[in-house]
Amino acid sequence: MDITLKFTAQIKDVVGKASDTVTANDGTNLQQLLTNLGGIYGERFKAILFDEKGAYRHSNLIVINQSQVNYEDNVTLADGMEITLMSPISGG
Repeated sequence: MDITLKFTAQIKDVVGKASDTVTANDGTNLQQLLTNLGGIYGERFKAILFDEKGAYRHSNLIVINQSQVNYEDNVTLADGMEITLMSPISGG
């Protein structure tokens, strides 16, 4: 199944683009996908989403099909879903 990813703020900077499409196996859930994305986008990306012990950083927001979800909700993904990953914005 194909999942559209959208990135904002520092996640966008690390990935180098505002959106991408990834293919996942049927039955993949949100936690599995986010963990696997570290292998695609690298250690800097992974460090934004997860701390050094592998715990999700709750300062990031996850939006699926325009509805905010929590990492712990562990949504089962479906073909065509759109996931937006928003990291905290800083600056002045």
